[in-house]
Amino acid sequence: MTKTVVSSREEASLAEIAQLLEKHRVKRVPILRDGKLVGIVSRADLLHGMIGLQSAPAATSGDRVIRESIGSELRRAGVRSEYINIVVAAGVVDLWGMVHDEVEITASRLAAEQVPGVKQVNNHLNVIPANIQGRMGGE
Repeated sequence: MTKTVVSSREEASLAEIAQLLEKHRVKRVPILRDGKLVGIVSRADLLHGMIGLQSAPAATSGDRVIRESIGSELRRAGVRSEYINIVVAAGVVDLWGMVHDEVEITASRLAAEQVPGVKQVNNHLNVIPANIQGRMGGE
């Protein structure tokens, strides 16, 4: 493990995160909000994001409404969404990140599918390994 952790703020662009990964020769960058961990971006996540930017149409205000609605539906469904990134472009939803169990993966997909305007849901969520969950403050 490294002694000095390289982290980024959640507003950072893909380019800024890519520069951090390259400059510090790390494979993952923790993302912080007000000094608290809200996610981790890996090299693979970065590649997925860059590919998505190249192939996806630009997001619209309707996409922003869909994204916000999905966030509300996830909370209503009881999904702990602090490590989920919701990307919406032209009504196509990509769910990226980590959840606590398989039930939350299914619930996330179902919650996203029921939001008006959603045309397709691509669920890329994974379960946080048990040994990592134990270090996340008893979640």
